[in-house]
This record gives sequence, structure tokens and C-alpha cells, in this order.
Amino acid sequence: MSKVQEIEAALRQLPAHEQWEVARWLLDELEEETDSAAKGQNGGRAPALPDYAARRRRIFGDKVLPNMVLLARSEEPW
Repeated sequence: MSKVQEIEAALRQLPAHEQWEVARWLLDELEEETDSAAKGQNGGRAPALPDYAARRRRIFGDKVLPNMVLLARSEEPW
């Protein structure tokens, strides 16, 4: 018999209000764990987005690139 099944069987033998206490405790522990894991990855801040303008300047220099969407729309017959 697995340990999880043994724990489930023991929990089913408890009165309903004690089952709810265990469930609340477990949910609180899981929330704390996920909160601390999320804060540990990036310090609780939003992730830094890449600087696309700097990347474009690094690749193409000071060239002015055409807006391909506007060009495609101007060619539509509507």
C-alpha cells in the first residue's frame, strides 16, 4: 500500500471538521510555497521585457525600416 493511500484512509477516518482543518492547512502551505517560489525566481518583480528597439538598432543601424503593414494595406483594392 502506498503512503498516499494510507494518508487518504487516515483522513477519511477523521471527523468532517478536522478534515476541513487539514485541507485548509494544506492549501495555505501550498500557497506559501508557490508564492515563495515565484518571488525567488525574479524577486517578486515583473519579468524584464527585451528591448526590441535596441536590438533593431544593433542589427540594422540607423536605417529607417518601412512599416510593412501600412504598405500591404495601401496595396489592397478597397
